[in-house]
Amino acid sequence: MSTPLEFLKVFSARLRRAGVHHVITSGMACVFYGLQQTTKDSDLVIDAKDLPRFLDLLGDLEHEMPPWRVSYRVIFGAPLEPGYMAHGWTSHLSLWDRADSPEHHVDIFSKPPRVARVETGPESDAFASRHMVAQMKRTDRERDWPIVDGLGLQLRRLAPEQALLHIMDARLLREFWEQAPPAARDAASQRRPLLRLLPSNLDSDALHARLRLERIVWETVNQERYRLYEAAWKQFYRSWRADESFEWPTPEPCRKQHERLCQAAARFGLPRDPIGQVGRQVLYDRALRRAVVRADSTAEKVAEVQPPLAEILP
Repeated sequence: MSTPLEFLKVFSARLRRAGVHHVITSGMACVFYGLQQTTKDSDLVIDAKDLPRFLDLLGDLEHEMPPWRVSYRVIFGAPLEPGYMAHGWTSHLSLWDRADSPEHHVDIFSKPPRVARVETGPESDAFASRHMVAQMKRTDRERDWPIVDGLGLQLRRLAPEQALLHIMDARLLREFWEQAPPAARDAASQRRPLLRLLPSNLDSDALHARLRLERIVWETVNQERYRLYEAAWKQFYRSWRADESFEWPTPEPCRKQHERLCQAAARFGLPRDPIGQVGRQVLYDRALRRAVVRADSTAEKVAEVQPPLAEILP
């Protein structure tokens, strides 16, 4: 039986042969960078314009001998349509590459959260860069933040400016700040306002408190962002399930499933751009107000560490 990593190597090779440009990110990228040992899921970033070619490939795989099995998952996110995926939706698939294969979960992004530019690292053009993975890992999940810090530490020699953006350990951040080139300090300070506090010689406890506050801002913005998609999807799915024509999941080929989803999404009002309906600034301001409460802090202290809107919601 194929392991998740073995499957990903096979699947990535097929994507390349089909001309589907993609980048491997999240868990598998963390394995590649030595920060995790295993992961079950494969997360891929595929440009929205390549999604039709990607769907064609999935159909081709289903007609091979022996055939692959491809299906949207029960909780599927959005259809693999550019109009949805270019606005931050994720799509969730299950694939089996042979008869004795376990079910492989593949999550597709076209506009990954918190990522301004999709890029690969110097070691491989298949895996997202450390900086990109670190941005994606700035979630409200406890287990993701050691990954952010670990990637930041790895970036110290490769990209000092990016290292300063991601190091979360107070002692190591101050230590590297003092060693980093002035140009890196200046550039990073524009993107991470907390760094501007370092020349004032905050003691370790005060710096630790500011780092914790900064993290709460990232977490709260992520919560507010995710809730928009979650609420939109749940409302759509409830409406679809209440209809007498509802049937899901189906044993149909992936292309037929896709057509069924697109029809349901149009009929029952799955919004293409949940953030656009609310507005990035409105979402950000709402998250900042919550961060003040969650941190038992003040708006003034939050303002000292809050990342620019373009950094946290590109």
